[in-house]
Amino acid sequence: MGFLDIIKKRNVNGGGEVAATPAENESVSAHHYAGLELAGRGLYAEALKEFKQAAREQPASAEAQFNVGVTYGELGRFPEAVKAYKEALRLDPTYTEALNNMGMAYSSLAQHVEAVKALLHAIRIRPDYVQTYNNLGMAYFNCGAYSEAIRACTKALRLDPDFLDAHYSLGLIYIDLKEKQQALAEYQVLESADKELALELLNKIDRAFLR
Repeated sequence: MGFLDIIKKRNVNGGGEVAATPAENESVSAHHYAGLELAGRGLYAEALKEFKQAAREQPASAEAQFNVGVTYGELGRFPEAVKAYKEALRLDPTYTEALNNMGMAYSSLAQHVEAVKALLHAIRIRPDYVQTYNNLGMAYFNCGAYSEAIRACTKALRLDPDFLDAHYSLGLIYIDLKEKQQALAEYQVLESADKELALELLNKIDRAFLR
């Protein structure tokens, strides 16, 4: 999922993508649209300034804080991302995208227990959140909780059998468990659907087992 896909998850009216121009949704700050345009060009530092100004103009907007958090994440500034997501959640405690992204930010900070807590919270609110199950699997993996990691990634695949990231995640888990054949089975699934992702996993398998 790209930056703009994340940022457009919800608009200030709740649900759906944001409108294309300020004229189509006058409740959204012009700085929001400027931020989207800059982010689309990969100019995240400049986009951050616009999103922060949008948040100042809309202090009650959880989405505005979410956009700030996403942009901090793109810049690798994960402590600030967590802070922005917490503010979004203060404004909207049911904002599952913010919980999911906060969990990922915690993972990037190697705060894996906090990541698990945030992701479990997201799933309690939204039990069909496929991406979050996969992220939870990786958070458990980083904690060394392999059974829970496999269970979470498998749940993602039950919800969406075509969710290839979960096969990749399972491959990583099986590599760590020294389960070569199971890791190769995940590679084989990927090989028919996403050759680039499959090759990435196969290279990790080769390095791990020196075959």
